[in-house]
Amino acid sequence: MNSKQLQYFLTTADQGSITAAARELDVAQPAISLQLANLEHELKTKLFDRDFRGVTLNAAGKLFEQHARIILAQIFNAKAELMQGEMDCKGKVVVGVSQAACNVLSAVLLTELEHRHPGIDLSFRIGPSHIVDKWLADKEVDLAVRYHQDGTEKGILLLREALSLYISKEPKNPTFSELAMYASIPFEELQHYEIFMPDEKDALSTLLHEQAKKVGITLKSKKAFGQLMTTLHYVTQGLGLIIVPSSATFHLELSQQLRKIEIIQPNIWRDVYLHFAEKSNHTPAVLAVYELIRETAATAHANNSWQGELIDTQYVRQPEIAIEAMVEG
Repeated sequence: MNSKQLQYFLTTADQGSITAAARELDVAQPAISLQLANLEHELKTKLFDRDFRGVTLNAAGKLFEQHARIILAQIFNAKAELMQGEMDCKGKVVVGVSQAACNVLSAVLLTELEHRHPGIDLSFRIGPSHIVDKWLADKEVDLAVRYHQDGTEKGILLLREALSLYISKEPKNPTFSELAMYASIPFEELQHYEIFMPDEKDALSTLLHEQAKKVGITLKSKKAFGQLMTTLHYVTQGLGLIIVPSSATFHLELSQQLRKIEIIQPNIWRDVYLHFAEKSNHTPAVLAVYELIRETAATAHANNSWQGELIDTQYVRQPEIAIEAMVEG
């Protein structure tokens, strides 16, 4: 049952014939007949008495009419409230993100907000993870995408992103040129290669060095450039290696400028959280952006640009079911 069926049912009841209802709704008569037949099939009862003059509601139809009008009125009121909410949904929202997260989220968020909530002025503050944490603590941002949960802020675990080693398809450094043929590499073997690393305060550096300590090795780190995209450009030129999530590199993989080498024994994961700043009240604009980030993360995971395990499944798209095919079957 859907709102279209209810609308067709009520219009037919009001007009007294399917032909008149088709004119009123400006749709083809067979379309109305099909929807009414589907509705009666679902309800397992006839709703109209039919004769040469048209159609009239029978006892079951009159009973159902009362419910149908209430349901459509509720749908109308819900849409009106949502539209009013969108009209009220305006103002500036600041989101703190790492460069990798911004790479996969920003374009989609800005595009969707332009269509859904044009009154929202969204801006990003982009920095290393420890700086994003400071912005959140100091309430310089409304929301933040971050990599740990310390218990002081309310947040939701979006996904557990996979970290991989990335290399140019045509490496120029003979020290790691043999890696060009590898599909995977044990974590322990990383000790033999110099790898670009962010600042030691960064969550990624901390995670990798902690894992190295667990397996009894020392990683050879090479200081990354200030901007992630600058470092990635250096890697695409065949002059270095880097460990990052796919959110940082998916566009470069698509253009075949970088190739992923999976890290195994063990696989390396990093938890990604979405946090509110600690405020007593969150504006409709902040709440709208919060939900849209959740939706965008799920979409990015679905299209493989943000690889790993999706934890927040609120916006996972379910397979579409062809209702008409089921009815015909």
